[in-house]
Amino acid sequence: MFSTLSEIANKTQINRSDLNGILPFTDYIQQCRELIQHKRADLHQAGINAQQVIEANSPFELRKANLDHYQYGALLIHGLFDCPLSLRDIGNQLQANGILTRSILLPGHGTVPSDLLRVDYEEWVQTVRYGVESLSHEVDHVILVGYSMGAALALHHALQDSRIAKIIMIAPAIKIKAPVDIVVNWHKFLKLFSRKKEWIYQEDETDYAKYQSIAFNPVTQISRLIEHTNQLQTQHTLHCPIFMVMSREDETVSSHIAIDFFSTLRHPDSRLLLYTSSKHRYPDARIKPRLTHYPKLHIHHFSHIASLFQPNNVHYGVTGDYVHASHTHRKDFIYGAFNHLEVSIFDVLYNLGLVGNRRRELTYNPDFDHMANEINTFIQTT
Repeated sequence: MFSTLSEIANKTQINRSDLNGILPFTDYIQQCRELIQHKRADLHQAGINAQQVIEANSPFELRKANLDHYQYGALLIHGLFDCPLSLRDIGNQLQANGILTRSILLPGHGTVPSDLLRVDYEEWVQTVRYGVESLSHEVDHVILVGYSMGAALALHHALQDSRIAKIIMIAPAIKIKAPVDIVVNWHKFLKLFSRKKEWIYQEDETDYAKYQSIAFNPVTQISRLIEHTNQLQTQHTLHCPIFMVMSREDETVSSHIAIDFFSTLRHPDSRLLLYTSSKHRYPDARIKPRLTHYPKLHIHHFSHIASLFQPNNVHYGVTGDYVHASHTHRKDFIYGAFNHLEVSIFDVLYNLGLVGNRRRELTYNPDFDHMANEINTFIQTT
């Protein structure tokens, strides 16, 4: 445990030697909560529910009452710039189905964006390893559940650990759709000529569950992670089945590369739930397209984050407290997989009276119950 408040304030993550020593998970949760509490300045701002912010960003454990033995345990791994809240709704579903569920907090996340300036992807890998090791002592089989970069971390680990029984990948970062290589090479150029530029851009932190500011280093680290994972795939064979959830219109990661990756999987029990705005047929019968057009809700397609959240999610749902939550009862917005540039352009056109609706990123999944049932069927029957 941390000994002093000043020690906590100067830390950006949990001590790596503690993780190597298999820190009890309850102690790990407590250390993360203390780190969050003493790093986040927004906890003291007027109108902020400090406890809610701490809960959103902290690791958690979900057990089912009166259940002493667990056949399955699930480790939830959030994405880049995100926090454990992103997988809480899925975690609640897993808990309800008798699965011991734990979420980790990746180093540099959940506190302040500057904590990502010095982090290395191998620290994320080590945290995943700790989560798996601590969970494996209490369950018969370990399932990895990863979102975006968390899915890449799950794959990275499973390629080296034959104990993993199943993987659930939500919007996996097999390849980033944004021009990551350009960003990484530009940063190398700046460093070469001694220009100390650490940020791609800095924004007001208006979302207590996700960083808005983006530094060069974490983008470089996810690029390194994906590169190393690709190398591992040439050296190791993945033996466990994968359940993948993907939006074909995803604006953050490449859905086409993800579908191609899925098609290379040999396990017959692997499944892909593909959200798409138009009908498609695939020769692989394991790929199950599902239409995303909801006219009454003004939803055209699913964004990168949409699959994760129930409609009643308190932060990103229909009545969520996030300033850009998809309040789909409003008729002046169209929701979907829109990037920042599209949002800005349509705001200008709307203000000029040239279009009747603005565009916003969809922040919840109107089909969440179906997805959750499919995940449970995958776990219980494969």
